Amino acid sequence: MLEDMYWINPITCCIEAKETDNIQEKMIIYSSNTMKTVENYKDNKQGVSLLTLHSHPSSFPPSINDLNSNFENDYGLGVIACHNGKIFLYDSHEKIEPDYYNLVVANNIRSGYNEFDAQIEALQKISKHFEIKVKEV
Repeated sequence: MLEDMYWINPITCCIEAKETDNIQEKMIIYSSNTMKTVENYKDNKQGVSLLTLHSHPSSFPPSINDLNSNFENDYGLGVIACHNGKIFLYDSHEKIEPDYYNLVVANNIRSGYNEFDAQIEALQKISKHFEIKVKEV
């Protein structure tokens, strides 16, 4: 269940960085080259934010780590391509505590939701109180 990720300049449509050799499941490990590219765009005075595209072999929606990374690295739109064909778009303008998100998901599971639906419901709930957007397309 390894993920791949690409960082794309939305103006030129060029791939600025990519991570396709990850060995850690359900996460992306940034190489030093990727970290340098991300930092260069964060410091960019022209207002261009990287678009991120990555896979979710588990076919789950954006994770709390995806949302927080989007915010912390000042990315523009994030895109997740799931192995079951689902595609999610997301954007975040503030950090959300992972413990809070996990609590909301756990409460949804206790209410009878399966893991996927519990995460979708959690994202919908927290989007009402935080500056995040998540949409399945």
